[in-house]
Amino acid sequence: MRFFCQILPIGRKPGQFCRHLRRHRRRYLWLLLIPPAVLLLPVLFWLFLPAFLADPMLELQRQTPARIFYDAAGQECYCEPTYDWQWRFAVPLEEISPAVIQVILATEDSDFYSHRGVDYAAVLRAAWQWLGHGRIISGASTISMQLARMAHYTPRRSLWRKIRQAGQGRKLEQLYDKGVILREYLNRLPFGGKIYGIEAAARYYFGKTAMQLSLAEASYLCGLPQRPNAYRPDRYPGRAKERQRVVLKLLVRQGMLTAGQAREILLQEKLPLRDFARPADFLHPEVQPEDRHFLVLAGQESGGADRVRTSWQPQLQRSIRGILQRQGERLPGVADAAAVLLDNQQWEVLALVGTLNFSSLQGGEVNAALAERCAGSVLKPFLYAEAIEGGLLVMDSRLDDSPIRYANYRPGNYDGGQSGMVRAGAALSRSLNIPAVRIMAELGVPRVVELLQQLQLCPPGAPVGLQNGLAIALGSAGHSLLALTRAYQVFPNGGRWRPASFLRGRPAEADARLFQPGSMVMLSAMLQERMLPGTTLEVCWKTGTSSGNHDAWCFAYTREYTLGVWFGNKDGSGAAALVGSSAAAPCAGEIMQLLYRDRQPGAWPHEDELLEKAALCRRSGLLRSSSCQEESAGLVVKGIPLRTCRLCRQGADAVQPPAIISPGPSQYVADSPEGVLLPVQASVEAVFWFDNSRSLGRLLPGAKVRFGVGRHILTAVPDDPQRPAAVLEFTVLASPAP
Repeated sequence: MRFFCQILPIGRKPGQFCRHLRRHRRRYLWLLLIPPAVLLLPVLFWLFLPAFLADPMLELQRQTPARIFYDAAGQECYCEPTYDWQWRFAVPLEEISPAVIQVILATEDSDFYSHRGVDYAAVLRAAWQWLGHGRIISGASTISMQLARMAHYTPRRSLWRKIRQAGQGRKLEQLYDKGVILREYLNRLPFGGKIYGIEAAARYYFGKTAMQLSLAEASYLCGLPQRPNAYRPDRYPGRAKERQRVVLKLLVRQGMLTAGQAREILLQEKLPLRDFARPADFLHPEVQPEDRHFLVLAGQESGGADRVRTSWQPQLQRSIRGILQRQGERLPGVADAAAVLLDNQQWEVLALVGTLNFSSLQGGEVNAALAERCAGSVLKPFLYAEAIEGGLLVMDSRLDDSPIRYANYRPGNYDGGQSGMVRAGAALSRSLNIPAVRIMAELGVPRVVELLQQLQLCPPGAPVGLQNGLAIALGSAGHSLLALTRAYQVFPNGGRWRPASFLRGRPAEADARLFQPGSMVMLSAMLQERMLPGTTLEVCWKTGTSSGNHDAWCFAYTREYTLGVWFGNKDGSGAAALVGSSAAAPCAGEIMQLLYRDRQPGAWPHEDELLEKAALCRRSGLLRSSSCQEESAGLVVKGIPLRTCRLCRQGADAVQPPAIISPGPSQYVADSPEGVLLPVQASVEAVFWFDNSRSLGRLLPGAKVRFGVGRHILTAVPDDPQRPAAVLEFTVLASPAP
């Protein structure tokens, strides 16, 4: 106050005032600057406000839309709501009816394309109406401001929140095109309950897409977002019709309709509202709960995609489930089954049945196709394939099916009998256990586990197979039906492999070449020696039964398809009927007959291109040597040298055990926490090694093996089953403490 009294010219003469003005000119200058500054600060605040506000679109993009699933034919087959059970579809403007866009702009923001986020004329009009009536008559929120409000919705209103929405609306206009803003707005408008966006509203209220909405239907829906729960047509149809009257008046006022056209829409045209007593059409009620196991896996594989184009064939899957149900009813004590069908050419999953009764109280919702269970004999083809690939045998080779014991492990056949020397093809088709374990011992556990890891049957780096040792040949480790069926695709695809996808048209991954095509042709011939029950088709197949009759398996494949079938109980209980050959195989045959009801399976590659005839020893079925007395012609794989027969050697060395040259029967001191590295060598190369009960497989000359601290029983088993094994015992001591 003193400052103003000093500078005011009250009681001063003109000369005195001039001198006073010169003396206090700086004070007068500040006085002149205050009014412009007071006016400029709000302007600067308004201009720079968007720069200090977060982009609302980032928050909006966290609101995941509902997913739409398409089957193999490209038809929409299922819709899945958001994580909070909202129905919100992300559709482009091109898939929204022009009538909807026209009505929503007339109703919510007629100057949308002319302003930059804030309609200042609408703000002045709303302020004038508020001053004149003492209450809010009309709002001034633009579509951009409403979209910004959706990012941080709260029912509370305040002046600062309104200013903040206006600033964020301007920021949206600076960062995004008008089309993007309008699209996001139309996809997020509330229409009552859990219905958000024009696409969800069109589907829920009219049972059609947003592109199919007429002008009358658009005027009916576009008035709902003002008070969505109060105007819901499924609960308050009278209110919704009255709101449509208001929308039509706005359209007439803006010249988009004549009064007569509006009256005709309101009074004469009957809107085809959906029957709300039925489940929502966009839920696709024809999709049964049992079908969703496939769709869940497809959704997981697609990541965050809101439109999932699957390889699913729903009618085929339902037919397969019907076959499983009929077979399950014939098996006493068996409550469930699962099946997986793959397309070999496209590397796609066509059908997956994970349960027979989704509503069952005993794990009905559990997807049995993903459960890890003992595989029984179904891993044997992989052992034979690896042995063929390594030149250890061919289909006419003779395998020893006589009792054998490896340390504390003594395998036996399912029927308890032995067949002596048996053809490899017959041993595999008859699923004999002892020959398979002999092959496993010769290959070595690490080599087989590495193969299973390449086929994604064992997790990389996990000691699943190593812990099971030789018993892995008989399926002692756990594997899922889906993983096993995918692994079987390596056979019909000529040794190439990659995991089959649940999605249609997914970019192809690089194939892994695990076997030569000739090896796969020979193995397929071995698996085709017997006819698959339930069909007259030429199908390659293999069954399996887990120990204790807990699981019955069957895997069958042709050039076009690979099929996996499982029967069992989800609680793990066994049943006498759970035998692969009688429970799962007939069902697999019926499914294959369904797939080829009007055609025959494709032909395999011609044997002449991949296989060739060679002189084999009649006794061993291996390549004939000079010691072999009898010869027979047999097929071998081109490019894979078959090992030479050693059974026909003469002399004392044929009955004497081999000598273990190193290590010696003494004590060794560990040179590291892992033990000590020692050379392992026998007097003959044709042996495979065991350390205690752990198979080391065949070792190259000069090979070294690390032995841990403790007692070791090293066994060298000759290739000739007539020769006894050599056994050596030694001890590894821990290194002394420093």
